[in-house]
Amino acid sequence: MTISLIMTDVNLDKTYEHDRKEKKVFRLRIVYNRKGCCASGHCILSDPYDFDLDEEFKAILKDGKEMDNAKGVFVKEIETTEPHLAINAAKTCTPKVIAVIDLETGKRIAP
Repeated sequence: MTISLIMTDVNLDKTYEHDRKEKKVFRLRIVYNRKGCCASGHCILSDPYDFDLDEEFKAILKDGKEMDNAKGVFVKEIETTEPHLAINAAKTCTPKVIAVIDLETGKRIAP
């Protein structure tokens, strides 16, 4: 017995995978305390767009600005459609020296 499937409707709804609607943009603040970094590298694996390694294998917050009143603490504000990257970097940080704050609500969302 042979079963064949013939596609007769060439106007199928293809919006499921190819929906081009504008994605929500999240405004986040990443706070990183470099003094507490233990160089595990989880942040770079989770968010290679915002984190990098220096020659000591400690993380660097790319384009982060050092706070005036807290030496070694860096801050960066981002707009992203993929907030999970920064959130996962904070959650997987072994010494928990990364925080992510939602700028719309002012609430800390990670870790």
